[in-house]
Amino acid sequence: MNTDRIIKSLRLNYYVAFISTLLIIVAFESKHLYKGALRQCLSEDTIYTLEIAAVMLTIGLIPLALKLFSRNLEKAKAKGNAEVMKKFGKMGLLRIALLFIVIVANAFIYYGIGYEGAMYCGLLGYGAMIYSYPTKETLNNYLNKNEANRG
Repeated sequence: MNTDRIIKSLRLNYYVAFISTLLIIVAFESKHLYKGALRQCLSEDTIYTLEIAAVMLTIGLIPLALKLFSRNLEKAKAKGNAEVMKKFGKMGLLRIALLFIVIVANAFIYYGIGYEGAMYCGLLGYGAMIYSYPTKETLNNYLNKNEANRG
C-alpha cells in the first residue's frame, strides 16, 4: 500500500465527516429544519434519556476512538510496515467514524430537544476530530518507530 493513498483516503473521509456535520448545523440554523421539534412529540422520560445518551456517547466514544487507534498501531509495529499501514488505514477510518457519530448524535440531540449539554459534547467531539486529522507525519512516525525497533 502507498502511504500517500492511505492519507488521501483518510483525509477524504475526514472532510466528508466534517462537512456533513456542518451541513446539519447549517440546516438547523438557517431554519430549514425546526429546532426543538422532538421535544413536542417525546415524553419527558425519553428526553431525559436522550440527554444522558448525549453525555454517555461523548465520554465513551471519544476516548475509545483515540485510544483504540494508538493501541492497535502499537500492536502492529511488531508485525512490520505493511501491517502498520493496513492498521493505520482501518483504525484511522474507525476513529473518524466514531467521532462522526459523537458529533452527529449530539447535533441532533441539541437541535432536536434543545439540550445545551449536547452542544458542549459536540464541541468536544469537534476538538477530538481536529486532533485526529490524518497526517503523513503520524504514519511515518509509526513506520520509523517500527524500523528503529528492528535495528
